[in-house]
Amino acid sequence: MAPKTTTDPSTSTPPPPGAFRRCSGRVRGAGISCAGCFGDAESKRRRRVAVYKAYAVEGKVKASLRRGIRWFKRKCSAIFRA
Repeated sequence: MAPKTTTDPSTSTPPPPGAFRRCSGRVRGAGISCAGCFGDAESKRRRRVAVYKAYAVEGKVKASLRRGIRWFKRKCSAIFRA
């Protein structure tokens, strides 16, 4: 018979990210929002700002590529003309 081991909650490992379900916003049939949804508007705003920043970075990368291709075309045409 194996001895029983007790686990100390302070030494246990935390759950992996994404282990908790996200709150759906409101409890069905009640006008009370659930306890974990207080920062919901703030998290939506952060997500929206992150998307805006991603679009900005995408535009900068495209512009940089266009400039690089333009430079390369000018260099090649200058070499062939000379």
